[in-house]
Amino acid sequence: MDFEFEQLPSWTVRPEEEQEKEIFQPQWNCFCCRDTGKVQPELVRRVIKSYNYDKDRIPMCQNCNEGQTRWAHLNELGVIDQRLTFQICKKLDLMSREDWKQTVSAWFEMARLRVSKETSEIAQEHNLRRRDRISEEFILAKEKHGKARGDWEVVKEDEEEVQE
Repeated sequence: MDFEFEQLPSWTVRPEEEQEKEIFQPQWNCFCCRDTGKVQPELVRRVIKSYNYDKDRIPMCQNCNEGQTRWAHLNELGVIDQRLTFQICKKLDLMSREDWKQTVSAWFEMARLRVSKETSEIAQEHNLRRRDRISEEFILAKEKHGKARGDWEVVKEDEEEVQE
């Protein structure tokens, strides 16, 4: 039997240029359960160290009503864990909000750096100079621009020594 297949090209869901047009910012009301009613496993592990998502009961969020409305029918089966109190869920919610705030600001910083890098590359491509200015050239250019604007004062070295 021949188990070789004709190779097909991959089809991406979104082209690469469209992937990062905007930074995802969550719109959940409850960051503890992300509006699902089930406390997120990474947050549960902050309270229950040995929590295993595949084996342990499902911890319900007490911060919003989603857990009671969506998963109450599972309570009869004994798969619901309601030990996390409202105060614990509120703390987990605040921690998750802070985590997302830091994540989004890090994404913005990465985007800002990428835009800055690409802008400088484009500017360098369109610049007649093929290299960046050295410090002496930069000082000379600032002096020339200041003189052209009329806000540059030339300080003579001889006058400074006389005043001292």
